[in-house]
Amino acid sequence: MIEQQCSNMSGHELDCIFNPESVAVVGVSTRPQGLQGTGTIFLESLVRGNFKGKIYPINPKGGRILGLKVYPSIIDVPEPVDYAICCISSLRVVPFVQDCALKGLKAVHIFSSGFSETGSEEGKRLEEELSSLARRSGIRIIGPNCLGPYHPKSGLSFSSSFPSESGPVAFVSQSGAFCNYLVPAMAQRGVRFSKVLSYGNACDVNECDLLEYLAADENTRVIAAYIEGVKDGERFKRVLRKTAEAKPVIVLKVGVAESGARAVASHTGALAGLDEAWDALLRQAGAIRVHSLEELIDMVVTFSRLRLPSGRRTSVLGIGGAGAVVAADDCTNAGLIVPGFPSEVQNKLRQLTASGGIGMGLSNPVDLSDQGWDILRDCVKAILDYDGIDLLILQLPIGAFPSPYQDMMFPHIKRLAYAFVQAYNESNKSMSAVITNFLSSAKDSEVALECEQVCCEAGLPVYHSLSNAARAIARFLDYHDYKARGGKQSD
Repeated sequence: MIEQQCSNMSGHELDCIFNPESVAVVGVSTRPQGLQGTGTIFLESLVRGNFKGKIYPINPKGGRILGLKVYPSIIDVPEPVDYAICCISSLRVVPFVQDCALKGLKAVHIFSSGFSETGSEEGKRLEEELSSLARRSGIRIIGPNCLGPYHPKSGLSFSSSFPSESGPVAFVSQSGAFCNYLVPAMAQRGVRFSKVLSYGNACDVNECDLLEYLAADENTRVIAAYIEGVKDGERFKRVLRKTAEAKPVIVLKVGVAESGARAVASHTGALAGLDEAWDALLRQAGAIRVHSLEELIDMVVTFSRLRLPSGRRTSVLGIGGAGAVVAADDCTNAGLIVPGFPSEVQNKLRQLTASGGIGMGLSNPVDLSDQGWDILRDCVKAILDYDGIDLLILQLPIGAFPSPYQDMMFPHIKRLAYAFVQAYNESNKSMSAVITNFLSSAKDSEVALECEQVCCEAGLPVYHSLSNAARAIARFLDYHDYKARGGKQSD
């Protein structure tokens, strides 16, 4: 099976990172502490994640761990090894990688820190030795100072809690912490990954190598990246442009302020660069720039889950409150169009809401007030049947009503989510849900999470604020307009 996976990309040299047939984990311990504790965590992630290849724990004391034989060194493993995960002190890393090269390994992931990110001459010297070793021997090095790859298809992971299902999104990041946060956060929003790589200081494998690889990866439709700095600006510009021609590339570039640049230097030792230069580079390459992790998540949700609307004409359907007025402003400010409904559409909605309701509004945005529980599906159908609407957003506020009225409404709110999913399955138009938890009580959070799960399982994109949803959808449409112009910027 693994040989078939490797052949998917005609034996690309980075396949050894994501599809190894065997993995050695160096620095494990049956009594884990410090780095050895981390080595054992990596080992547990492989075992519990059902890694499809062979696993070789390494510790000079030998023994057994998790039912596996522990070998004293990488050289002592009697069979070929493709890939190693290194969790030992920085001073021991270079000799270990030398042994890996002698053993014939294809790649080494170095979790260990203590290199250029420290700013010390010794750390820089050790990292340069690793770079030189990679160039001389041909072994590929991920890191140092990183968490390495997560590839659900092969069972390769740095966390046993990550989903085992694959998806169409790839994420490359100089920050391991961002990977640890992003994967479960995206899973809650229905997004699954083809490949994730935390690549740290990038002494060998860097952002350019990864973008080139993912541009050709048939299992990846959307690429997201967290970048602190790049090693080769000219190459990055060429590679990013070519990758963005092939598929959407969403980039969170950090370290643009002086204080951020200092933080970047101490994190991965990267050179941050001027914000204006980065903004121009990303725009000219056709990449989508975001400025926060939350915006990155919203953009990935949009690009991986939203049906492409045929235009910008948007209807917002809500339940109660002055949110309809704010919704219209949010959509308009983002670049969407909120047209008023003609009398025939309003009459259809009025017939469905014959009993009336306090504060009900039937133009656009539509506020069903307290009448939405049993008629939401029919109201959605009436709106989507109107040719003057391309996109419908449901605004579902949790915790927006005073207690005890709120407690009475919880079952009805869940019914709304199920009704909206039913309407989504019956239509080909673009639809999304905004589920906002205002009060964040335990019960509010439980209901919000259940509604979100219902919508995500149906394939709907879900957002946590309408303004964020509107901006993400507008930028999604901007991107497709850009592609329709042949990759030319608008005036």
